[in-house]
Amino acid sequence: MRRSRPLLRTILFLALLLPLLVGLAVSCSPVRYIMMTASPTGAGPEAQPPLPGVDDGLSGWLQARPDVDLLISQTLYGAPLPPGEVRVTEHRLIDANAYNGAGRLEMLKLSITLPGNGQGAIDLALVLPNSSTEAAPVILIPSDCGLQAQLRRSDIPPNRNPVPSYCEPSGSRLEEYASSFFGEYVVSPPLERILRRGYAVAAWHESDIAPDRASLHAETLRSLGLDPAAPDRPGVIGVWAWMMSRVADVLETEEAIDSEQLAVMGHSRRAKAALLAGARDERFSVILAHQSGTGGASLHRDNLGEPIGSITEGYPHWFVPGYADYADREDALPLDAHYLLALIAPRSVLLGNSWRDVWSDPAGAWRVAEAASPVWSLYDVEGLNQTRLDEIDVSGHIAYHIRPATHGVRGEDWDAFLAFLDAQLQTRSGPEP
Repeated sequence: MRRSRPLLRTILFLALLLPLLVGLAVSCSPVRYIMMTASPTGAGPEAQPPLPGVDDGLSGWLQARPDVDLLISQTLYGAPLPPGEVRVTEHRLIDANAYNGAGRLEMLKLSITLPGNGQGAIDLALVLPNSSTEAAPVILIPSDCGLQAQLRRSDIPPNRNPVPSYCEPSGSRLEEYASSFFGEYVVSPPLERILRRGYAVAAWHESDIAPDRASLHAETLRSLGLDPAAPDRPGVIGVWAWMMSRVADVLETEEAIDSEQLAVMGHSRRAKAALLAGARDERFSVILAHQSGTGGASLHRDNLGEPIGSITEGYPHWFVPGYADYADREDALPLDAHYLLALIAPRSVLLGNSWRDVWSDPAGAWRVAEAASPVWSLYDVEGLNQTRLDEIDVSGHIAYHIRPATHGVRGEDWDAFLAFLDAQLQTRSGPEP
């Protein structure tokens, strides 16, 4: 009987591991791409079509910009949601000396009312640095794992919706494997380090309103007072971007937050939402979009990253329904990712990548940064200051970061994120932990 226990443990471990492996095989970083590397020069097809109005100077771009915004909505993300009315129904202190005394953890409950009897609610965690009494810049970081996993706390409300299998408690076998493959910060950011750097963190579980499940998206839209059958109905990426703005509504009213220094960070599909939030909401000063891939900051016309057909078959709820019409005919798209990036100008954006995450097309993202950069010049600010993919320059309002390994969030990524935030927001750094 004793001899069977190791075998039983192995079987149980494999049973837990199987969902992760299956998810990996169909995710934005398929196994078959792991051994490939991106072009070290970023070479490849140019971003097409050209950005409208740019040749006519700033006035020409400003005139064309509303049409670009509309085209983005019609082709990719769906119509923007109405802002709605956001109320804080509860605000309580959880821990005044969280994360080894580096921060103050507070919980807020948000209630959102939209036209047409639409309703939504968000459990928002706000972690404030204890190192300063001044209003702090803040990084908005949505989570797919829920707040308990993201914050590493069991004394906050549990998730209202299911979470992926890799969102296991710290110390579990599956969490250990996920961290080794996807990076140690794929579930939870380095909170103590961020706080000691002088930044606050606002965190929430996007599934509070919009679970990442195709079978639930119609229900999500109906709960928000929207018609799920409308051809311009937003995809879940659009709803997540809208949620980022609703969190910003609340942060603007918090005295402990510097409302002029709002940054939003997203990884993978949440990086797509972060870019869209930055394009639609000028309150976001800095956008940290890490490995956003197709439908984010990478080119559709590159024939290397994830094709539209793969996205719309696996995740039909991410984008507007008409996006699927361009499967296997990406060249027919009336735009590409440089249109989205240009809408963020003249604010700041960092595009994070890794050499072996070819499914997210790092080389295509580099050319998107190059193609959009002239729009920043129209505002008399620096866009992309880099000439190489592997030498990040945080002085420009567009920065490109790339590291070894595959899809995930690692320490090197947060090194780049914080350096860029320091440069762009001009904050005074505190001591490193």
